[in-house]
Amino acid sequence: MLSRFGTAALASLLCLHSSVAIGQVALSELKGAWLGTMQIPDGPRLRVGVEIFEKADGRWGGNVASLDQGVRYMLVSGVEVSGDTVTVQLAGASVSISGRFDRDARTITGMFTQEGKGIPLELDSVAELPEIERPQTPTGDVPYRESEVRIHNTLDDVWLAGTLTAPVGDKAHPAVLLIAGSGPNQRDSWFAGHRPFKVLADHFTRRGYVVLRTDKRGVYKSSGDFQKATIADFVRDARAAVEFLEHDARVDSTRIVLVGHSEGSMVAAMVGASEKAVSAIVSMAGPGMSVLDTLLLQDQTEPASKGATKADTQVLLAFSTKFYETVLDTADPAERRKRLQALYDALSGQDASVVNKWNDRSGTLDVDYASSDSFFQLLQDDPATSWRKVSVPVLVLQGDKDSQVSARESVAAILKALEHDPDPVRSKLFPGLNHRFQTAETGSTDEYGKIDESISPLVLSAVDRWLDTLD
Repeated sequence: MLSRFGTAALASLLCLHSSVAIGQVALSELKGAWLGTMQIPDGPRLRVGVEIFEKADGRWGGNVASLDQGVRYMLVSGVEVSGDTVTVQLAGASVSISGRFDRDARTITGMFTQEGKGIPLELDSVAELPEIERPQTPTGDVPYRESEVRIHNTLDDVWLAGTLTAPVGDKAHPAVLLIAGSGPNQRDSWFAGHRPFKVLADHFTRRGYVVLRTDKRGVYKSSGDFQKATIADFVRDARAAVEFLEHDARVDSTRIVLVGHSEGSMVAAMVGASEKAVSAIVSMAGPGMSVLDTLLLQDQTEPASKGATKADTQVLLAFSTKFYETVLDTADPAERRKRLQALYDALSGQDASVVNKWNDRSGTLDVDYASSDSFFQLLQDDPATSWRKVSVPVLVLQGDKDSQVSARESVAAILKALEHDPDPVRSKLFPGLNHRFQTAETGSTDEYGKIDESISPLVLSAVDRWLDTLD
């Protein structure tokens, strides 16, 4: 449910605060993609990409990628130009890229600096950053209309950027809103070159649906602060997206389906429990138990999928239990960080060996992330509370090799919570599929990038058959 590829994990891979020197120049001259390679001292050569663009709220923003480390959409807190210098600041990181802009050559020449240590770097203007080619990612001409949209969450004054795909023609169509899981997901839910939400949008639009997918607040072209966002914020963003669809002339406002993946399933349940415009919900790898119980299982099943023994997972369970109890018992973020770090510092002997081997201290077990108020609130959530209030048709999908959300337990919990629902509720557990619905051997998160399949066609077919029952 809560991916190990969150902001803390990205920062640990490569933290980038970027500052690039340029002649007296407007940001509009820098719009586009920039690509360079830097030589790490006594290490590898790494390709670094920077994108500069106008965000949904009209401000300038950026994106930084460490392409050889498999990191594509790093959070950027701002982009500024002062005299002949442009600065692209990575959120929460003391790293910079600074250099001189040559208008004629379309280059930025300077230094990559991390914690005071600089590495020469030259960035060249390119049409787009290189992509890992995945066979299911749509390319070329498509038989539908695709457009960039802006959605205003007026309650929080957050502007969401997204892509709307719609069948050709003037008649109103049913709509699908795609809701991403945890972590700083952009609209395609990118991971390791895969763009599963782009695959889903293409699939559903070809079947006659209008499909909306957005960057999470604070991510890519959406405004707001992702690092401070709570699940309640994501719920308000999703409600704003539903309202946007309701008022689009291409949409049949009585037929809006929410499709949520992982944590996005929780958001879909919360929105579907209160929004009358929602006609159906698809839960993909969504947790059914409390967030606390889900994470305690995840912190065992993920290592087990990578080879941890039963004895190892018992040690990990004991540590995770103390860790999350400390989060819940400590209201002050600063004190919470202090106590969580103390848990790691107190590890010794065999316990330290096991925890250090199987716990990379990222995601929900990262001290900085777990100290945040957003995680403090999330850890208290129980999706069953929202599912009990849902009264529309629901399809629950899980892969039995899911190492992040315990499949059978979660499906059973969601179905139990939906016993009151007067509308049809169906579920499907797919043998051999992981949390991302890829055909997998172990289900380990380490496999995600090694698999060419973005999402199993079996899942697409199952959703198609279910949607047909709603027509």
